[in-house]
Amino acid sequence: ASSFTATNTILTTSYPSRLTSSLATTTRPFFLPSSLHLQQHQQQHQARNSSRKATTLAARNDDQDDSIDAAVYTPLDRPLLAIVDTISLTIFAAIGKSSHSSDGSIDLLSVLITAFPFLTAWLATSPFTGVYSPDDRNNNILASTALKIGKGWIVAIPIGIVGRGIIKGYVPPVPFMIVTLISTLVILVGVRVLFSVLEDFFVELVN
Repeated sequence: ASSFTATNTILTTSYPSRLTSSLATTTRPFFLPSSLHLQQHQQQHQARNSSRKATTLAARNDDQDDSIDAAVYTPLDRPLLAIVDTISLTIFAAIGKSSHSSDGSIDLLSVLITAFPFLTAWLATSPFTGVYSPDDRNNNILASTALKIGKGWIVAIPIGIVGRGIIKGYVPPVPFMIVTLISTLVILVGVRVLFSVLEDFFVELVN
């Protein structure tokens, strides 16, 4: 009887303690993570936060670009540039009238009448063509100016030719259309490039 009691005491005191120690060792990684696990978890959390911030910043930049592209710019936004374009188209009309004059003289009224449909078409379509939007100073001046002018030229000058035909009462001849398209593009781009160069020069001079 004493032997049975001693054996029972050993079983009840030793096995529970071994079982408890085994459970603690087995479950420790799940309930008591080590410093390495905590560090990995923090790194993953920081990586997720960085990715979210980068995505949010990119989305904001895209929204800003879209808002700039979607904005409407009129000649009133850049009146000095509108005056430059007016001078360019008036020069085109003056050259045309001078070439058709026997003595090379220029009638100011005839020049203004010739320039009127082109000026009207250019200024009226400018909010849709973006010719008075902010300039892209990061690219080549000639290329960026030609691209911007081209967007307005391809729309406004054909409308101006139609308006010229309505004023004159007949369909303009094809040679006139070709010369008009080429000369207006060259004059508009050339004068704008010159204006941009002078503008940058005076800005640097003042600063």
